[in-house]
Formats: sequence, C-alpha cells, structure tokens
Amino acid sequence: MGWGSIADDHELMAGMVGLQTSHRYGNASLLESDVVFGIGNRWANRHTGSVDVYTEGRKFVHIDIEPTQIGRVFCPDLGIVSDAQEALVALIEVAKEWKAQGKLNDHTAWVSDCQQRKATMLRKTHYTEQPVKPMRVYEEMNRVFDRDTCYVSTIGLSQIAAAQFLHVYKPRHWINCGQAGPLGWTVPAALGVRAADPERQIVAISGDYDFQFMIEELAVGAQFNLPYVHVLVNNSYLGLIRQAQRQFDIDYCVQLAFENQNAPELADYGVDHVAVVEGLGCKALRVTEPENIAPALEEAKALMEKHRVPVVVEIILEKVTNIAMGVEINAVNEFESLAESIADAPTALAADRQ
Repeated sequence: MGWGSIADDHELMAGMVGLQTSHRYGNASLLESDVVFGIGNRWANRHTGSVDVYTEGRKFVHIDIEPTQIGRVFCPDLGIVSDAQEALVALIEVAKEWKAQGKLNDHTAWVSDCQQRKATMLRKTHYTEQPVKPMRVYEEMNRVFDRDTCYVSTIGLSQIAAAQFLHVYKPRHWINCGQAGPLGWTVPAALGVRAADPERQIVAISGDYDFQFMIEELAVGAQFNLPYVHVLVNNSYLGLIRQAQRQFDIDYCVQLAFENQNAPELADYGVDHVAVVEGLGCKALRVTEPENIAPALEEAKALMEKHRVPVVVEIILEKVTNIAMGVEINAVNEFESLAESIADAPTALAADRQ
C-alpha cells in the first residue's frame, strides 16, 4: 500500500522486499541491514517468510496506531504506538537536531551499496519471443505511461509480475484492490478511481480470469463515460494457481484454453475478449507481437480520449511463465533469465546503468 511514497527512481529507494512482489535488490538490501523500521505495516507472511530468517542479525522498530498489531507476528526491539505521520515528524526533528550537533552518522556509503545492488541485481524484461513473455509487457508499459500514472490491480500472477517490473512514483498510485479477496475487482476499482479523480491517468492490469469475473462492469464505464486503459495479459490460464500446483506435480483444471469456433484467429486461447468488450460499449485492441505493444498502448490512450470509455488492450502471452517467488527472502526462485546488461532490462531504474 505504501508503494510510491518514495518514488522508484529516488536514490533512497532500495527496493521492495518479500516472497513474491519483491525486487532482488530489495531482499538483498534488507538482508544486509542492521536496523529495520516498520511503519504502519503488518509483517505479513508473504513479506517476511520465516520470522527467524527475516529477523536474524538485525533490530526492529515497529510504529503502528493500533497497539495490538505491535508484537503480533514477532516482538520488535522497540514498539511505538503512534499515528505514522506524527511519529515520522518527531523522528525527523530528532534527526535534524543530531545533524546540527554532529551526532548523525554518515550513511552515504550504505546508499551507494544499495544503488549498486539496484544496478546489478535486475531481472530480464527484454524478450522478443512470440507468444509474448509477460516481462516485456511491463517494460513497454514503463515506456508508454508517465510518472503520473495510477495503476490498479488485484491478486494473481499478473499482479505479482507487475509489482516486480513496473515503476510507481507517487503515493496511492498503486491500488491493489483485492489482496485478500476474490478476483474480479479490477474493473470496478478502476471505474471507482476514475469517478473519484477525473484527471488522473489510470491504467488497470488484469489476467484473463480476473478480467472475466466482472467484465460486465465495463458497461458502467461506457454508460457513465469513465475512461481508462485496461491492460489484459491473456495466457488462458489461472497462472498463479498453476504455478502453486507445480510443487505437487499437478496441472489440473487451471487451463482456460479452448478452441473458439467464432474466433479462429485466437487459436485455442478461448474467450474473444475483444468481441465481448465491444459488445459492452467499450473499445478493445489485441496484440500478439512484442513490438506492437507500445503502439497499441498509445492507440488506446487516443481512443480513450476520443470516445471517453474504457479501452482494453489484450496481449496474448505464452501460456506458461513462472514468476520469481519463494518461501524465504534469502531463497527466492528465479525461474526466468536474469539481466546481464542494461539492454536486458532497458526500463529498469538503476543509478549505475552499466
């Protein structure tokens, strides 16, 4: 929820930590740390993994307005019951006093270390294969959408991949509308953001099953002229469930593929999302080649402005891609290629782009 509070390209942004929605350099930076501040967070298990691995060798300060949250998962070295803003203001005041007195330590070298990790621990995004690999989708989204873009997503492999590869620059510009709830909330959530803020650039991200759950809500966007761009990554699979089943050596009833007799151009990718979206009064584009992703996203922005309705960009992905995740922050499985140079991850935000 706090993603964007510190812009992704800020020199003090050391990455996201966790078992799934994480950066390699984020986990590495935390594992190198001496002290960790948790401000308004829950230490949820998808963030920490095993508590002993997460806490070994470092001290913790937990600030939360709700006293029962402090010590709920593990006992911090210091717990502070406070409104987050009030606590941060007080901490900054003390830091300024210490700096004036010459008591504040110089952490320039630590910042440099974090930035070096950020530059050298990147996952590859520049794939040219067809069907499209999902990493390429987020690379192109980083190119097309600007710093003011607000992303809306929900649970799924597409959300996990987006969190690993997209960039967010402002608070409340990553809206994860269903972390502990069912699929399907992305469309109504994006419409809600648009209704609340007529000027914000809104881009929603869905896998095909999330999109199908409440696809009918697109008609609301057409009815009330609530325009936004919806990126639909279609692998005709329940991707996250499929990946979770790997450890049990099963792949049972998680495929959504079938041969659509009314849309032979889809081969066996099943539902003709373009036809359904257009039938609901909105606009839709389909992309099958990686080099056409950026032009389609640009066209979607123009269509959105012209017609004032949601515009869906469906990108046909390869059916099976395993996104990086693991059971411990020091043992995340990297299923796909790592970047060997900046050419492998051209939109990565690294201070030292070697």
